[in-house]
Amino acid sequence: LDEEDAESWNNLASVYLRLNSRNHRREGDDDLRPDQSDRNDAVWNNKRLAFRALQQGLKNSYSNWRMWSNYMVVSVDVGELAEACRALGRVVEERSEKDGKESVDIEVLERLISAVARSSDLDESAEKDTRPSNPNEGLGLYARLDDLFAQIILPRVADDSRIWKARAQLLTWRKRWGDALEAYNAAYRCDVVTNTQLEVDLESWKEAVVHVEEYIDVLRNFGPRAATEQSSGDDQGKKKRGGTWQFQARSVLRTFMGRTRDAFEDEPEWKHLEGVEEELKYL
Repeated sequence: LDEEDAESWNNLASVYLRLNSRNHRREGDDDLRPDQSDRNDAVWNNKRLAFRALQQGLKNSYSNWRMWSNYMVVSVDVGELAEACRALGRVVEERSEKDGKESVDIEVLERLISAVARSSDLDESAEKDTRPSNPNEGLGLYARLDDLFAQIILPRVADDSRIWKARAQLLTWRKRWGDALEAYNAAYRCDVVTNTQLEVDLESWKEAVVHVEEYIDVLRNFGPRAATEQSSGDDQGKKKRGGTWQFQARSVLRTFMGRTRDAFEDEPEWKHLEGVEEELKYL
């Protein structure tokens, strides 16, 4: 095997993976996390061999996004989550200009965030300044995902609500309440504010009603925490941009209702919105 022939390494990895899919794939199993029962048998060994083959091939095919995509999935499968994060970034870098949000494998991204959220690192490190020792979980993986969002994904793809919600979930785990709230706001803008079908399509409007309520719930839950976070930080004494969370919630609902009143005021959901509006008056 020519060590500088990337395609040969990619083909070798495919052979290892086909051996697994033919003989060992469990029906209905779509979880990319490593299965503990696989670690000591041929299935696990083949996955590791595929991982190493792709790793070697990428040394001579750095711009091949398809190979990076394969490497990303296999990395998750064998628990090399930091490498999966790096691979996802490379796919976005290579594809985003042409393919936009389709360049982001949102399912892999959400799985990586779930791996962070399952960790107790944050609680264990709350009272001591320690650097994370494992790049594949907890704070170690969090730092890589935070950079992935800030440096690679969001500068290229900022018009997808699912990406913003994934970002918000990561920030929530880190207890960065204000930043999480801003991410949820960006998701709301993608779902509702920039949606040009709200005034003309009933189903789009009904979906938007759900998004409005969800965002108001986010403001209700995160607003007080973000305000406390801000008051205890460097911006103490400064008025929060956009006013209080209560004001923001009322403004969101008022703007949405004003925008769609003429088209959908007679729909049953409208009465519900009026109930929410009345409730917000007393917060």
